[in-house]
Order: sequence, then structure tokens, then C-alpha cells
Amino acid sequence: MLEEKKKKTNIGIGVGILLQIISRVLAQDIGIIAPILGVVGAVFFIWGCFNYAAGKGHSKWLGFLGLLSIIGLIILVILPDRCKKS
Repeated sequence: MLEEKKKKTNIGIGVGILLQIISRVLAQDIGIIAPILGVVGAVFFIWGCFNYAAGKGHSKWLGFLGLLSIIGLIILVILPDRCKKS
């Protein structure tokens, strides 16, 4: 995986998952903030998936697999790394 994409991937996926968890916890207490956090978390997660796909040498558009949440991330993990150093 390309090093410049690795940091963006970790930030995007990490922040995305964290915001989505916070959104679920706040869903019972706070009305409008929880859905907004959920959407922002999903955007970060998909951005991280874009970077992960590009970092592995695939089309960045495979990052839309992030719409499938963890299943999409698993698919991206399974894809071969085309940028592997020999």
C-alpha cells in the first residue's frame, strides 16, 4: 500500500467508525445531532475507503464499497495489493 494513502485511510476509516458509533449512542437522547453525526461519519468512512482502494493500486471509485459499511471494507481488504514492494 502506498504510504501517502495509508495515513488518510486510517484517519478516514477510524474517524468514520467513531462518529457512527457516537451517532448511535446519541440517537436516543439528542434528536437532530445524531443523524448529522451519522452522515458525517459515513462520509469520512467512504473517503477512507477511497484512499484505501487507491493506496492498493485500484480505482479510487472502488471506495464506494464503503456504502456497504464493514462488508465493503472487508471486500477492499481482500483485494490484492498492486503496489506491493517486491
